[in-house]
Amino acid sequence: MGDRKHRRYDDIFIFVPGKRQVVHISEGSGDNLLQEDIENGYVDYIYYDQYELGADVTEMDGGQILLEEMLKDKYRCMEECIPDVLEMAYGCLVGFIILV
Repeated sequence: MGDRKHRRYDDIFIFVPGKRQVVHISEGSGDNLLQEDIENGYVDYIYYDQYELGADVTEMDGGQILLEEMLKDKYRCMEECIPDVLEMAYGCLVGFIILV
């Protein structure tokens, strides 16, 4: 049971057909939190990379979403943060498929 709970927060990959991109989403390790972020109340973050599909797979963009609470307290699993990542990456919700 404990192992299953742990896997809910493993990295996740989604395909965004309308953008022809794969997005890799993971919990931040804490290395990117600046002292200023900590002073502003941020304690965790979501990190994401966007890859464009074409003849090659090319990293196009990425970013992070700063959180004022621990990811595991805000979301019950990584899948729950997908709408927030899409909003940050594309400025709106877009269709996606979770890759297994």
